[in-house]
Amino acid sequence: MASSHNKRTEPDSKRSSFMVFIAGAHSAGKTSVVFFPRKLENQHDSLYTMGLEIQIVPINNNSVILLDEGGRSAGRALQRAYYRRMTGIIYVVDSSDRTTIEETCNELHQLANEEGLRTKPFLILANKQDLPTAMTLDELKVKLNLVKLDGIKKWHLHPTCAIRGEGVREGLGWLIDAMKSKDDGTTASKSSSQSQCRKGGKCDQIGDKNHCREYEHPSFCPDGGRCKKQTEDHLKMYRHLPLCPQSHKCIDYLKEVKEHCDQYRHFAPYCPYGNNCALFHDKSHFEDFQHPFPPPCPHTPFECPMHSALCESKNNRSLSTVIQQHCLNFAHVCKLGRNCLDQTQLHQSRSIHIARQVCPYGEKCSMVSDEEHINTLTHPHIPDIRPLCPYRDDCREPDKLEHRLQFRHHIIHEPGVVRYYGTNKQVDFVQNHRNNVECVSRFVSKQNWKPLPSGIIPDEIVDWIRTVQPIHRCNLVIFESILLHGHVMSREYMEHLKDPTFVANSVLHHSRIRRIDALKIKTYEEDARKYVTALVCLEFGKQGFLSKSANPEIFVASSFEDTVRKKENKLSGTIPSNDMRALRSKAIDIARASIKLHSDPAGIGYASDKALGTDKLVFSILGPHMGHYYGDIIIIFKREILHHCDANFSMQAATSFVSGRAYTMRPWLGKDPGSTAERVKHYHATKLHAGVPGYEHAAALELMALTSSQFNLKSMDITLDQILQRWLAVDSHQTIEAHLPQLIPLDYIDHIYMPRSLFDHLSEDARRAVEAVFSDRITIADHKVELTPDKGTFGATPSSKARADYQEAVVRTILQRYKKYTPSLALSYLRGITMTIPSTNLDEHYVLPLTISQAYAQYNFEEAHPSKDNITHIYWKALHGDMMLTLSSEKIDLDVDQSHLRCLICYVAAKPIAIDDQYHEPISYLAVGHPFQHEIITSKKKYAVKTDTFYTGCNNTDYFTYCLELHLLTGFVVLAHAGPNALYSRGIMCCRFSRSDLDLTKLNFIHVSAGNHKVPMKNLVIHFTRQPSMHPTFDKSFGSASTASTSASASSTTEYDDSNRPTVKSKLEYDHMADKRKSASAKTPKSPLKPCKDSIYCLLQYSSDVPEHNLTYSHPCRYSELCSEREPHLTHEPHRAPKCDNGRSCDKLDDPVHRAAYRHTNLPDFLIPCFHQSRCNNKSSKHRKDYFHGERVLDKITTTSKTAKADDSDEN
Repeated sequence: MASSHNKRTEPDSKRSSFMVFIAGAHSAGKTSVVFFPRKLENQHDSLYTMGLEIQIVPINNNSVILLDEGGRSAGRALQRAYYRRMTGIIYVVDSSDRTTIEETCNELHQLANEEGLRTKPFLILANKQDLPTAMTLDELKVKLNLVKLDGIKKWHLHPTCAIRGEGVREGLGWLIDAMKSKDDGTTASKSSSQSQCRKGGKCDQIGDKNHCREYEHPSFCPDGGRCKKQTEDHLKMYRHLPLCPQSHKCIDYLKEVKEHCDQYRHFAPYCPYGNNCALFHDKSHFEDFQHPFPPPCPHTPFECPMHSALCESKNNRSLSTVIQQHCLNFAHVCKLGRNCLDQTQLHQSRSIHIARQVCPYGEKCSMVSDEEHINTLTHPHIPDIRPLCPYRDDCREPDKLEHRLQFRHHIIHEPGVVRYYGTNKQVDFVQNHRNNVECVSRFVSKQNWKPLPSGIIPDEIVDWIRTVQPIHRCNLVIFESILLHGHVMSREYMEHLKDPTFVANSVLHHSRIRRIDALKIKTYEEDARKYVTALVCLEFGKQGFLSKSANPEIFVASSFEDTVRKKENKLSGTIPSNDMRALRSKAIDIARASIKLHSDPAGIGYASDKALGTDKLVFSILGPHMGHYYGDIIIIFKREILHHCDANFSMQAATSFVSGRAYTMRPWLGKDPGSTAERVKHYHATKLHAGVPGYEHAAALELMALTSSQFNLKSMDITLDQILQRWLAVDSHQTIEAHLPQLIPLDYIDHIYMPRSLFDHLSEDARRAVEAVFSDRITIADHKVELTPDKGTFGATPSSKARADYQEAVVRTILQRYKKYTPSLALSYLRGITMTIPSTNLDEHYVLPLTISQAYAQYNFEEAHPSKDNITHIYWKALHGDMMLTLSSEKIDLDVDQSHLRCLICYVAAKPIAIDDQYHEPISYLAVGHPFQHEIITSKKKYAVKTDTFYTGCNNTDYFTYCLELHLLTGFVVLAHAGPNALYSRGIMCCRFSRSDLDLTKLNFIHVSAGNHKVPMKNLVIHFTRQPSMHPTFDKSFGSASTASTSASASSTTEYDDSNRPTVKSKLEYDHMADKRKSASAKTPKSPLKPCKDSIYCLLQYSSDVPEHNLTYSHPCRYSELCSEREPHLTHEPHRAPKCDNGRSCDKLDDPVHRAAYRHTNLPDFLIPCFHQSRCNNKSSKHRKDYFHGERVLDKITTTSKTAKADDSDEN
């Protein structure tokens, strides 16, 4: 496109006049252009002479005389008489008229080539741009074949809406500049050696003299510092003054300082992402940029009930005025995201369309049952923002996949509180894991066993260890006691049930009793404790059991009866009658169960259990439980209980250490130390924890070694089937023994298997309890077994055939269940520490069994090339909020004076509750102080940083995922959302501490605490590289004009760059490392498929017409070894290439050779081969960035690499 000189046009002291001829088709809008000046302050009367309409227009101290030829043919003799007197031409085009565009094109070129007009500047006005059917400027350039004018004359295409006077003045400004350039003696037409710069006024090389000698650029905008126009065409048409760094917030601008305002423009620029902006909840971003939608609703996208009502309504007019007004005043996130097809003006102007990344597997995705996965990626036929289930807590289909894919659900069944006793405080599990691995490896090498093929533990074994559940067995008496107490109990806990005070405490902690609100008040709770204790003493006394209790008292029934009567009368005035009945009946039932329990306590009762400390924990087997001598009621716990802070497991029974049998069955343990004390010490140095990294590999190696030793194979080439074959043949004491917290609530029981004969012997109350609590979690097997198991018979199989048949049937069912569900469970297995933090008003801080230094030691042990960023990332998930994460240099201990202790306190407030249009959220903060200073910090505002908008944009019905980052070198601490909530929430806190305030390098112990409510927490892990899978991103390249698509090939690999989040820019960077599971899979055996001879050039690999090709041949993955999705038909060989200095802003992203020769952040190494190859007509930048067209990429980068090496050697 042609343009004028490069110097800015200054106002002349001398007034100039120009005669301009206007032509155009009938009804193109010429008259509106001619009468445009009537909209200006200085109007002149129009004249009519010789068949021409004449209008004089004053612009910038110049006069333009407009002559309209009234729709007559451009070739008539009357007009030709005036041509030589004209200094410029205007041709008006109807942008909305596609039917006559060819005729218009012919007439335009005929006029341009008239003898008297050939050298005159030519302004083409693309009129009626306000109409929806209007052609774009780029489209008009093609339709009008304007490229033919290049090199012939100076021309310019300008958008207008003449009827409103828009754009005409700016177009005339260009024409005046062009006409004056001729008057000043400059060349009116382009030099044949100089072409127009394609970037026009947006060119960033205008200051480059060489560039300006080769290319011509437009003049400055006549509006100077007043210009606020941001359309693409306007910015290309003119050069502009720079935008003030403070933009519209500039003080000098607000004060109207003329000198400053003449040098800079001041306005809020358009957000580059427009309708697809993901930063809509970022207050500073929304103030700094203009957006095409109104202010966002603070509750969007998940928590706005009014927008939900609008989406669910079939007749919007039936909605209340309040709802309609709200949805018009505030913007909301469209639930369909990139798949939205609603192009109506109302929807587009009130909706924000966030383009999530597309799941590469589309409709074939096997992870749609994973809530986190479908909340992160876009899938076909699944809304990005699913509405809440209309049945809420009463939903009858929460487990039906089709239903879950259309609706979100509240977390209905929250895990109960498992009390914390700190039984693992002194254990270094990371060191245990490493020692166990080294012992096995050393033994295998010394004994010349066949090593692991390829050195990698089979995935099937690792997946089984990551997902297998603890199993407990008990008899009928203990099961009835479990039902009454509401907990599975350790042997030590049962011993304490001889004490009436302890039994009373157990009663008050029963789930039914904890629902009595009055007992949350200390006075009433104390009265209830005395009442229950007296009831228990009465029951113990009646059975003659009081004298056997831990604190025997002289049984005086009248004294206890008096206490019962007085406390009952007092409490009855406050506690409802049904709750009083429950309190009394539970006290009596649990007292009777305690008496009965002591006639047959749980477990074998080895004396060595006390020395080992295992009597304080609940015994279970991590896998099929063959310990028939414990009883025939088989209880399968949920996996979560194994990740509790107090849990651990050993590869065989703990008692095997005390007896010395461990050293013969596991010779890699080394020499038997001999003494009981040393054996116990050795046991504690070998036990493992499922919440500490490295446990699965340590456990897998020992399982494989045990199996090989049992079968005398002298090989580590062991399969899961062989492991289970040995498992089912040996006594349960020779399999993995899990030690679980000493008091486990019933909601941690996943399933129960029970023979029909035992179920029939349960009391009526017990059966009702079973049906009420375990209605869908119990299987009554149609087997008749003896009521009392034979405790004297060890081994894998009971002597009774009936019991053996029952056990075999249950074990077979369990193994079938494992086989069916392990593959899917392994995709989202539990990681790290999981526990429900009890409500303590932040007074109790529970230390985790993993320190930062231990996690770092494990990271260095596993990673060949550990990161040098010195950034610690702590991830965890929690429900509801109102919890504190405290990091300190030593364990918090109330028994020790720690007044000197300075901790990093990270408090996340309780989630907000939507009440009305207004957004209300308690304060979350980061601070330095003593762990018990929460009230002081909040009342005196001693925060390092705080926010009351931390949860904006979050899905409050599910777990929140948090990420706490410690930047050890710079002192920065960052707390932000991770997981799906990071897509819409901009909640983030960032601050910097000096070494004198807080030395981040000394923080080592992690503590958790809850406020006024219990907080279920899971997956607390420590990493030393940023985990990309925890930080989902958006498709930055997606535009509102893009065609909705969820195909893997159509989706761009460009990700939304969250480095613009406030205060974190340049501090948070992506690391290309995938999570441990995915990086480990880089070491898996090579694909069994035959490599395709066409390699990256193969067209069949992307064709859906030949699916068998990818089943036969493998191809190089476009992301090489950095791929986070290890598809079996792709190979992931390391691609040794340097990183491009320009990263994703590189201007060679459409060069396939450059892309393969250099790496670019988050972009693939190789492009997709275009089906049309060299015949492809699509020259767009977007297409060329995704596809290559037959270039021999691999050959060229090999040559380039050799040349580079030769150059290096020459320099050396």
